[in-house]
Amino acid sequence: MKLGILLSFACATLVASAQYKPGQGVANDHARGGNARDVVFVERGGGNPYGYRSYDTAIGLTLLPWSFPNDESSVKGLRLNLGWGYYAGTYGLDIGAFSSTGEFRGLGANWIGHYADRDAKGVQVGLVNVAGGRAVGLQIGLVNHVERLEGVQIGLLNFATSQWMFPLVNIGW
Repeated sequence: MKLGILLSFACATLVASAQYKPGQGVANDHARGGNARDVVFVERGGGNPYGYRSYDTAIGLTLLPWSFPNDESSVKGLRLNLGWGYYAGTYGLDIGAFSSTGEFRGLGANWIGHYADRDAKGVQVGLVNVAGGRAVGLQIGLVNHVERLEGVQIGLLNFATSQWMFPLVNIGW
């Protein structure tokens, strides 16, 4: 009996003392400590450093800086922006005040503007429209900016970093 308790205690201690190294788990202070020796790493629960899971959702809502369900998710359907929250990807109809996303495909109509970190494919309408990578389709706004344009920009100031830029109408291929 005492031997069983002792073995159980030894196994529990061994399991509890398992340590993860950086890259295998997430730090309890989200790696803000700067010194890997001073933090405790625990096993990750999801596909991101904070342990929650990213997934696709049919409806996304941004309220001020918050994105629901979370900013690691992608919206495939309808995204309503009542602020400026971020999603990993937006695919479908994106409407509201301001949109910020990793990748965009669809129709984005936001009165302040639309920002995509990477590529934007489809239509972006707003005062300011930005695509950090390639824009394929149409941008309509006061200011439009892309890295590489494969479509049309209509606005007072149009910028395409990799080619000629023209005010009012800019066409790229």
